[in-house]
Formats: sequence, structure tokens, C-alpha cells
Amino acid sequence: MDYSEQLTKPLSKLFIDQLILEVFAQPADFGIVYRLIFELDEKVRLRAAWACHRISDKHPEWFTEKHFNELSSLAISTKNSGLQRGCLGIISNMKLPNSIPVEFINACFDWMVSPKSAIAVQALSMKILYAICKIEPDFKQELQANLQNIDFENYSPGFKCSRKKILKLLNTK
Repeated sequence: MDYSEQLTKPLSKLFIDQLILEVFAQPADFGIVYRLIFELDEKVRLRAAWACHRISDKHPEWFTEKHFNELSSLAISTKNSGLQRGCLGIISNMKLPNSIPVEFINACFDWMVSPKSAIAVQALSMKILYAICKIEPDFKQELQANLQNIDFENYSPGFKCSRKKILKLLNTK
């Protein structure tokens, strides 16, 4: 199957589900779909990220430290919030490497509190920062302080829900 060509056509959840099932049946095709996240065609990139996010729900072990480095760099550099959301969605599902670039951690903190960030990007940033706290316990207090001291009344219900959930997890550990 020519995944690049397929991803240029109008999509639906059913189409993505079929594409994912095909990749599950032919795991060697995973690399082909993953590489499409870095194509020039913005539509293909976005849809490939969507598919890979769904793949990571079922097979997070397919994503390596190399993937983390590529996806975190792309999430930082892209101006497309959908592509950023796809990258962060994949990262939130995968096993994080022991060494996480400070630039990425800082970006997650920025996205988490920025009203300009999409709600999903804010929530995924919180989830990733919480996962980083498990690797780097020193970040726990910083994340807690950031979430507790933010004037969350000006944020969306999705932000407030994610904030409450992460604070609860931080307070139980």
C-alpha cells in the first residue's frame, strides 16, 4: 500500500482504523507510516501523526529513544498544533528515555500554561511532565508548584480537569 498517497485523500476515523489494522498485520510497514510524519506535505504529516498516535496506544514498545528524540524536536519546532498534538500523544504513550532534553521539558512547561496552546497540547504536556517526574523526582515539586499557583479560572474545563487529575496523582505519590 502506498501510505503517502492514501493519506492525501479525505480521511475518516474508519480509514485510519483500517490503516492501523494493516500496519498491525504488517509491522514492517510501521516504519513507513512513521517516516511520513516528517514529509513535506503538511496534510500527510498530520495524518501520519494521527495514525502513529493510534498505533502507540496499542504498541508503545514500537517507539524507541530515537523516535522520542525526533518527535520531541518536531513538537518543539512545528507551528501546526495538530502535528504537535500528534507528536505529544505518541510521546505520552511511549516509554520515556532516561535522558530527556531540558529544552523539551521547558517546552512542556510552556505549553502547559500557555493559553495559546491547544487544550489537548496543554493536557498532554501535563501528562508527559508527570511521567518525567517518575524518572526525575526533583521535577515533582516544580510541577506541583506550577499547577497549584496558576490562576486556572481563566482556562478551559479540559485544562482544569487535567490539572486536577495530575495534582491528585502528584499528591498521592
